[in-house]
Amino acid sequence: MNVSDFTFDHYGRLLDAALDNDYTFYTVEEYVTRAEHDDPHIVVRHDVDRKVATARAMAHVEAGRGISTTYYFRTSTFSPEVAAEFEELGHEVGYHYEDFVKTRGDFEAAHERFARNLDEFREHADIATICPHGSPLSPHHNLDMWHGEYGIDRYDLTAEAYLSVDTASDDPEKPSYVSDTGRDWATTIADFGRISTTDDLIAAMESGTCDRLYLLVHPGRWSRNPAEQVQRVAWDVAAEAGKSVAKGAHALGRSSGDWISRAMRDRV
Repeated sequence: MNVSDFTFDHYGRLLDAALDNDYTFYTVEEYVTRAEHDDPHIVVRHDVDRKVATARAMAHVEAGRGISTTYYFRTSTFSPEVAAEFEELGHEVGYHYEDFVKTRGDFEAAHERFARNLDEFREHADIATICPHGSPLSPHHNLDMWHGEYGIDRYDLTAEAYLSVDTASDDPEKPSYVSDTGRDWATTIADFGRISTTDDLIAAMESGTCDRLYLLVHPGRWSRNPAEQVQRVAWDVAAEAGKSVAKGAHALGRSSGDWISRAMRDRV
């Protein structure tokens, strides 16, 4: 866990490095709907789990550089005013769904809740893509609600942030998935090596060996000043400890058929 990393200064330098090295930024919807992509390119997705004010500040930092990214809001972080502001800044607004967990694995109830929430979001924003919220304290995973006749096309959606984007750190033809979960980018890219810090990620972009990236950035993990940094680090230490305990407990009861859910849980 990198306690001195994940500040707005680091994030601004990350964005500037991408621009200086001619990366094209795509929202999730733009990436999925385009037949071809400019190289190098980067898809940036934000999960707004909490700290809406920080997400707003981050959205303005990006927009000030002419960058559009995707922000996924939970029902607890979404509001019509925020949605309008983010879309006006040029960002994509999506639904960060947690309906399968909230209904305790009740498939029918989950889809009823999902449809109701999606309709409410769409009254105030153009929702084309969705992303599951990770819930490590639950034995269920929100991604498990998609199978059989219940695909995302049922809801006139363009993409699901995991299912619709094929990533691989060892295949240069696919974007490398890099997440700030745990205050560590925690990935290894074949032609560059280990990426742990934001400075590592900047070096990878500057090296010319990492042409395709898919970044997950949680605004709530990033700090605008020293006081926020102390608070964020303390929160993340406690959160990661709780996740480790929960994962160990749930692993005892999970079957081999749940391997997709386990993999997705680790990525959110």
